[in-house]
Amino acid sequence: MSLEEVYNANALFDGFMKSRQGVEWKEGVQKYEANLMLNILHTRKEMMADSYTPKPMTEFRLNERGHTRHIKAQHIADRVVQRSLNDNVLIPKVRPMLIYDNGASLKDKGLDFARRRFEIHLRNAYKEYGGEAYILLMDFTKYYDNVRHKEALEMFSKVLETDELHFLSKCFEEFAVDVSYMSDEEYAACMDKPFSALAYAEMPKQGHTGKRFMRKSLGIGNQSAQVTGIFYPHAIDNYCKTVKGLRYYGRYMDDTYIIMQDKAELKELYEKIRSMCAELGIFINERKTHIRKISGWLTWLKINYRLKQSGGLARKVHSSTFRRERRKLKRFHESYKAGRMSYQHINQCYKSWRGTYTRYDSGAKLRKLDNYFKKLFEEENQNGRKAEEHSGKAAGDYQSAGASGKQKQRDWRLQDYQVL
Repeated sequence: MSLEEVYNANALFDGFMKSRQGVEWKEGVQKYEANLMLNILHTRKEMMADSYTPKPMTEFRLNERGHTRHIKAQHIADRVVQRSLNDNVLIPKVRPMLIYDNGASLKDKGLDFARRRFEIHLRNAYKEYGGEAYILLMDFTKYYDNVRHKEALEMFSKVLETDELHFLSKCFEEFAVDVSYMSDEEYAACMDKPFSALAYAEMPKQGHTGKRFMRKSLGIGNQSAQVTGIFYPHAIDNYCKTVKGLRYYGRYMDDTYIIMQDKAELKELYEKIRSMCAELGIFINERKTHIRKISGWLTWLKINYRLKQSGGLARKVHSSTFRRERRKLKRFHESYKAGRMSYQHINQCYKSWRGTYTRYDSGAKLRKLDNYFKKLFEEENQNGRKAEEHSGKAAGDYQSAGASGKQKQRDWRLQDYQVL
């Protein structure tokens, strides 16, 4: 499979149909779709002539899960290309190199998959070792901001063909960081020091003259960057799983756990992983990295776990998740009062969030948050109940009139719509 599979018209069309999901309302997407076939033909010709150049990205901040991130969003035309590249080249060729317990951003995997695998490993380790086993919980700091382009392309060169690798390198070029403001000494050492895209975005632009570029850092909003983030530490994954033969190992993007019986051996392994990370330019967050017994409370992907003596597992949602949702509901209420959001949309968002965590042992906190939601939107809830009572009464009156079944159903739906 070569780059022809990426700029094939059918592949680009499929890329657009997947890229538009959830953003059909955006002006840029609608304009692109208005001349879809012509835009796809134009992109295809550019890629065939090797003259394709991505458009300037839109940069903004996003506060997600309590973290402020600097996002670089691509134009819809470039997202179509990235989607086609991702689905037809990168994922098919990269996935066989990944371990099973690497659960991020892959089909049939994801956050729930990673949490389930952690629970399975924790229970099995308890059966095998008892409560005296140890777990290493490791986190990378500013992971995407410090991915080195050269090392990443060298990894991809083992699985991609020449034209595919050349195109991917052109995609990486748009993430090169202008560091013309640096001195010679700073520039020589910049690859070995942590870089923060958020702090860089706050710097004045006068020093960005285009004379020097630091070729590391990837944008979170880019699909090829997501695949690179999954693939970049795969040597560490394979060392732990294949070379060391560890059964209780898993990774979700920049979060990693390892369970072993011997604490000294686990510390020795951690030092080896640190040296491998240094070679890749990955910086370990020492504040969030620790070794502890599996018998105590453990936090993995915002869920608190604790093993019971019976072998069962207590699972509670992290308190920060509830605090974040409470703040979000308060902002939603302000937007509702200002007329920017409807109550139906807010109610749907809250139910969707709540459904994610009903499987965990946090019923009391969920009920407490339910009461907070009802208190915030007390007036709206009362109006909704009145509407339901009125609808039910109207339905009873209609049924007593003896209308036919199909006509009754059609008129009832119309009446319900008019009441709401």
